[in-house]
Amino acid sequence: MRISQQLLNSLKDAVNRSARYQPSSITLSQLATFGKTKDENKSYSFLHRELSIRLSHMIKELEMLPDNLRNQPSVKLVESMYWKSFEDLEPFQGLDVNGDQHIYNKFTRRIGEIKIRHATVVETMAEGLMNLKKNSNDRFDPSINYFLDRFYTSRIAIRVLISNHLILFGPIEESPGHYGIIDPSLDVREVVEDAASTAKYLCGHHYVDAPDIEIETYPKGDDNIEVTYIASHLHHMVFEIVKNAMRASVENPVDGEIPTVKITIVKGRHDLAIKVSDRGGGIPMDIHNQLFNYHYSTAPEPEKNSDVPPLAGFGYGLPLSRLYARYLNGNLRLMSVEGYGTEAVIYLQAASEEASEVLPLFNKTSKAKYMMRGMVHDWNVNSKSSDHRDQ
Repeated sequence: MRISQQLLNSLKDAVNRSARYQPSSITLSQLATFGKTKDENKSYSFLHRELSIRLSHMIKELEMLPDNLRNQPSVKLVESMYWKSFEDLEPFQGLDVNGDQHIYNKFTRRIGEIKIRHATVVETMAEGLMNLKKNSNDRFDPSINYFLDRFYTSRIAIRVLISNHLILFGPIEESPGHYGIIDPSLDVREVVEDAASTAKYLCGHHYVDAPDIEIETYPKGDDNIEVTYIASHLHHMVFEIVKNAMRASVENPVDGEIPTVKITIVKGRHDLAIKVSDRGGGIPMDIHNQLFNYHYSTAPEPEKNSDVPPLAGFGYGLPLSRLYARYLNGNLRLMSVEGYGTEAVIYLQAASEEASEVLPLFNKTSKAKYMMRGMVHDWNVNSKSSDHRDQ
């Protein structure tokens, strides 16, 4: 069924209106409070408006993509998903709820449908980028990486809000001791051990062997390091980093032996840091900054239709892991010495009230960055490693 032009124009006006408002950044502490109180009216009142604002910002940024990417069929599909999801939330805007449980239930079902609809957004968007890469000899416009960082951050943020509401008021069962999606006493070592074990199993499947793992906590012997956080986010980041360290270690043995991957967990007053160190040969400086570009990988592209997940090759592990860290005011940094090894450090906020969402805003500044296409370098360096000047 085709949408009428009148309805389409009305929807565009609604997107433009919503995009004038800024998304409201919330903290893990505030999100946990939703879980403690289980106030469905408060959660609904915040979400039905906030999700529309965040979706509208994403739609506006999709419209700023270079034509050669935006016209890819898979990217068009992603854009249509966000228009549809925005449209699905429109009936709830300005609605007099007055404690009507029927409306609450309808809203919960609707955002559950949105979560399912958006489940494959990362893969679908990646397909468009891969097609562009295969069919074009041109260097990717810098605005594409800028867009993907912002787009995927927004997706993470929307997914967190929806998942939290569905756990509290929908069909998803809440884990014992959790407040919605939040674990107020997350055992960091336990998550790190589980993620490292999964990475080691995968490494062993692909290489028949895998490095040993040493995990150390600081202060020494303090294994009871806890933090308020989202367990799945931490697991994802640690898994990706350890997986990379293991692959490098297996492929670059030291004196015929696979060097041990060492993990150090430290909780300070402000930061919780997880450092993963390897002796896997390091990364040359001239490609260091490219590691956070989407679809850049030092591994060959994995085979399709495999029953076992690939160890590497898609080029999304590092950039997405950094987004997960930055989303809640943390970071992920690499330091590498070619010929020796690499250290990756995940930084998280130790206090839940400081773990605040870091959200992209679509405004005059971001729009201007999208418009600055085809810019020439303002450094003259006759070297293939000159890209480090641009970071």
